Amino acid sequence: MSARTLSIPPFARLIALAALGGGAFAFFALLLLMPITGWTWNVQEWRPIWETGAENWVSLLTGLLAYLVSAWIWALKPRNVAAILFAASGLMTLLFCFSASGMATALLLSDAQFIALIRGNIIGASGFGIIVTCLFIIYPGQLPRWRTFCTFTVVFFSAWTLLRTFGPYQKFEEVQAITFIEMIAIVAAVIGQIFIARHDPRQRAIAVWLGTATILGAGAFISTVAIPITFNQPPLLVEKYAFAFFLVIYIGLAVGLLRYRLFDLGGWAYTLAFYVSAAILLIALDVALIGLLTLEPGQALGASLLLVALLYLPLRDLIWRRVTRGKRSDETELFHQVLDASLQPSPENRIAAWERLLQNHFQPLDMETSQTTETRLEEEGIALSIPSVGVAPALQIRYPKQGRSLFTPRDCALVEQLVSLMRHADESRHAYDRGVSEERTRIARDIHDNIGAQLMRALHSETPERKDTQIRDTLADLRDVINNAQSPVLPLEEMLADLRAETADRLEPHGIALDWTLESEGALLLSPSFIHALRSLVREAASNTIKHASADRLTVSIRVTELQVQLHIEDNGQGFAIGTVTLGQGLGNMKARVESLGGAFSLEAGSAGARLSASLPREGHIQ
Repeated sequence: MSARTLSIPPFARLIALAALGGGAFAFFALLLLMPITGWTWNVQEWRPIWETGAENWVSLLTGLLAYLVSAWIWALKPRNVAAILFAASGLMTLLFCFSASGMATALLLSDAQFIALIRGNIIGASGFGIIVTCLFIIYPGQLPRWRTFCTFTVVFFSAWTLLRTFGPYQKFEEVQAITFIEMIAIVAAVIGQIFIARHDPRQRAIAVWLGTATILGAGAFISTVAIPITFNQPPLLVEKYAFAFFLVIYIGLAVGLLRYRLFDLGGWAYTLAFYVSAAILLIALDVALIGLLTLEPGQALGASLLLVALLYLPLRDLIWRRVTRGKRSDETELFHQVLDASLQPSPENRIAAWERLLQNHFQPLDMETSQTTETRLEEEGIALSIPSVGVAPALQIRYPKQGRSLFTPRDCALVEQLVSLMRHADESRHAYDRGVSEERTRIARDIHDNIGAQLMRALHSETPERKDTQIRDTLADLRDVINNAQSPVLPLEEMLADLRAETADRLEPHGIALDWTLESEGALLLSPSFIHALRSLVREAASNTIKHASADRLTVSIRVTELQVQLHIEDNGQGFAIGTVTLGQGLGNMKARVESLGGAFSLEAGSAGARLSASLPREGHIQ
């Protein structure tokens, strides 16, 4: 086969082959319509169709349909050996069917032409058996010593056929015995295929399906015609009617393509057949309108285009929309299942839900872990590799639809979408978990810094009335912590005045004086986060001074500039060695709170006390 032939698009190849088959069909159809007086183009002298014999038209239609299906296969896979053999079997079917119908016009033929048709019928019938036997020797798997079996089949049956078709040992009627023995060979090859595919679900399914169609189709013809004639009995059915049994083979092939992707043909094969059928329908309508309605060619073409536009294309569009709507619905359900899998509470549950999703949708016979890092088809569609997703490992699934199908590029694209959605859902869940963790940390920090400091203040209060007031304030702050909100935004000076009074009250029972200075431009409004930060910093510093500093004075200096709020807190206590101190819960919370607002935090220490400094940006927090 030349490279030039293979470069022709499948559509063009199929159209060319269909035209050749259609031309042969037209020739033999016209031959049947010719009167016994000879060939004529005068339609009025042609014989009526009902006088030409229904069995002859059954034979012609069987040969044409078998040829078109096999031509379709070859047009799509011109390099595939199995597809080539099946296409050749269709050509042989056309040959013996057309030859048989042509023999019905013996009065129009010369003796040489009649003999040629008989020989064509014999060669076509025997050739069909030879080709199908070889097909099952190599497909779907190669039988042991397949070259030897193929060679023996071709040499033995070809020699037998040629010996009985030409030369001194010519015996035309022996074709029935030849096809009977060929049928036995086909059955043996099918059994061999089923045996070698016993561990391969896909090959076994193909062998059983295609073998059953072939045995039923060819076997029905052999049983009703070939076997009775071989044993000198009349056929159980008129031979030309029995030819229709061969359509079972080709109908089985078409169904098998949908179920098992025979010859590795994908779903796009049906798209090609869909548009070719539109072209054939257009031509058929044109011919019918010209012949039956005696319209001018231009009028007939216009009418056929109108019928296709009004009937075929709307029907096709309706079917397509229904099919695609179902697929979109399935995909929507899949996406819901992805989200459910991602939100499972534990890694084990997420892995199980992801694998269950793949199992339910693709129904593979086998699923195992792999090392793949990308989604891709393997082994010509037998397997589909899926990369790892979150905690779920990389997988390879094999034999979809319980071994009745192959994975397609559409499946690959769908899995890529599922993987992408699963990863996005995982990232969203991680972000949610981080948010929950940060919120827990905030609550813990607020409880430690604010609530703890206020409870200590209430603990050291000397008067019951003051203690009750402080406890009520603490409960109010606790509600703010839980609800992640403070009271409405407060003026800076008012909040600092309350904080100064609170701090002085806490320090007074411990004999610690408070020096408080504020440099501010005037009335400024604070955001809730800023309120938390300032309160927490001052409260934690005061608590540390009371518990650890042994100081008698605490200095708080607050300076508000155009860009930031600067806070300095210093005590005159015993100090500490900065290299030996780590940030505990309190100091660590102070530093985290400042930095979360985009500020800076520092702690200095020496023999004369400790100094805490913080700067908080005004932008986004103070109005």
